[in-house]
Amino acid sequence: MADSCKVISIINYKGGVGKTTIALQLAAGLASLHQKRVLMLDLDPQCSLSVSVLPEEAWIDHIENRGSIRSILWSYYEGNVRLEKDWIAEKALHAGEGQLDLVPCHLDLPDYEMRLVSERPPQAADTAEFEKSRHRLLRDAIEPYRKDYDFIICDCPPNIYFVSRSAMLASDYYLVPTIPDFISCYGIPFIENHIQTLLHDLLPEKERARNLGIIRNRVRRSGSKLVNEHDRQSRQIREMYPDLLFDACIQDRIGVSELMGQRKNIFADTTHRLQPIREELQDFVSEAIMRMNRLES
Repeated sequence: MADSCKVISIINYKGGVGKTTIALQLAAGLASLHQKRVLMLDLDPQCSLSVSVLPEEAWIDHIENRGSIRSILWSYYEGNVRLEKDWIAEKALHAGEGQLDLVPCHLDLPDYEMRLVSERPPQAADTAEFEKSRHRLLRDAIEPYRKDYDFIICDCPPNIYFVSRSAMLASDYYLVPTIPDFISCYGIPFIENHIQTLLHDLLPEKERARNLGIIRNRVRRSGSKLVNEHDRQSRQIREMYPDLLFDACIQDRIGVSELMGQRKNIFADTTHRLQPIREELQDFVSEAIMRMNRLES
């Protein structure tokens, strides 16, 4: 792959599809298996990614005494959009020879996001400048760090409000996790339409994020085959988006959530019973890299 940093946003309007799991395992796999320098941005005010890699006490201390994603939004209203190095929790999760850092989220993020709806900062001379600058907020904040990381992974909230929009405009790629069932897949066309409209309206074509694909998560099997509904929905996704559905898929197993609850890196774990899920995640990370290489060739 090219040496330049790639920003990848993980997004789905539907909650409960394992968005944070996919974001964390992609980041951990890139760092641990491929020795990459990875920065994770927790943009979801549920803070699931943050507490999956930082002990609760350390997370609270960091967001209250150092900084968080909320601090970036606050800096916008100070007139100097930035991401200070102290706001980054370095080596948030052990990654061997790689690097896995985190900018944690704050539970108060929605209150700050609401300011972006109507409160124009002093540096925005008019409505047009306000519209442009508030959407570019994350893009501008992380720009100085692209030289320090190989990948920046954004765990977006399950919506397309301003923080998610800002992540889309900062990204090179976006990835859509889904459970292959009717409810979880129903909104995928709407996600794609909204994102493409946003990117078309606000960025020139060469700067727009590309869809890296749709990754099936929490998949259930009966023997060697997917259960009927998951198989049916998988075939429908492939028919609608033949180039986007990942061949890799992640089964619904408790092992990943156990390790996330213990704040352990599954790729650094050697537990034999977790080997099948570890192999599935390795396949997912490898396919993500392959897809990026193909899109850039």
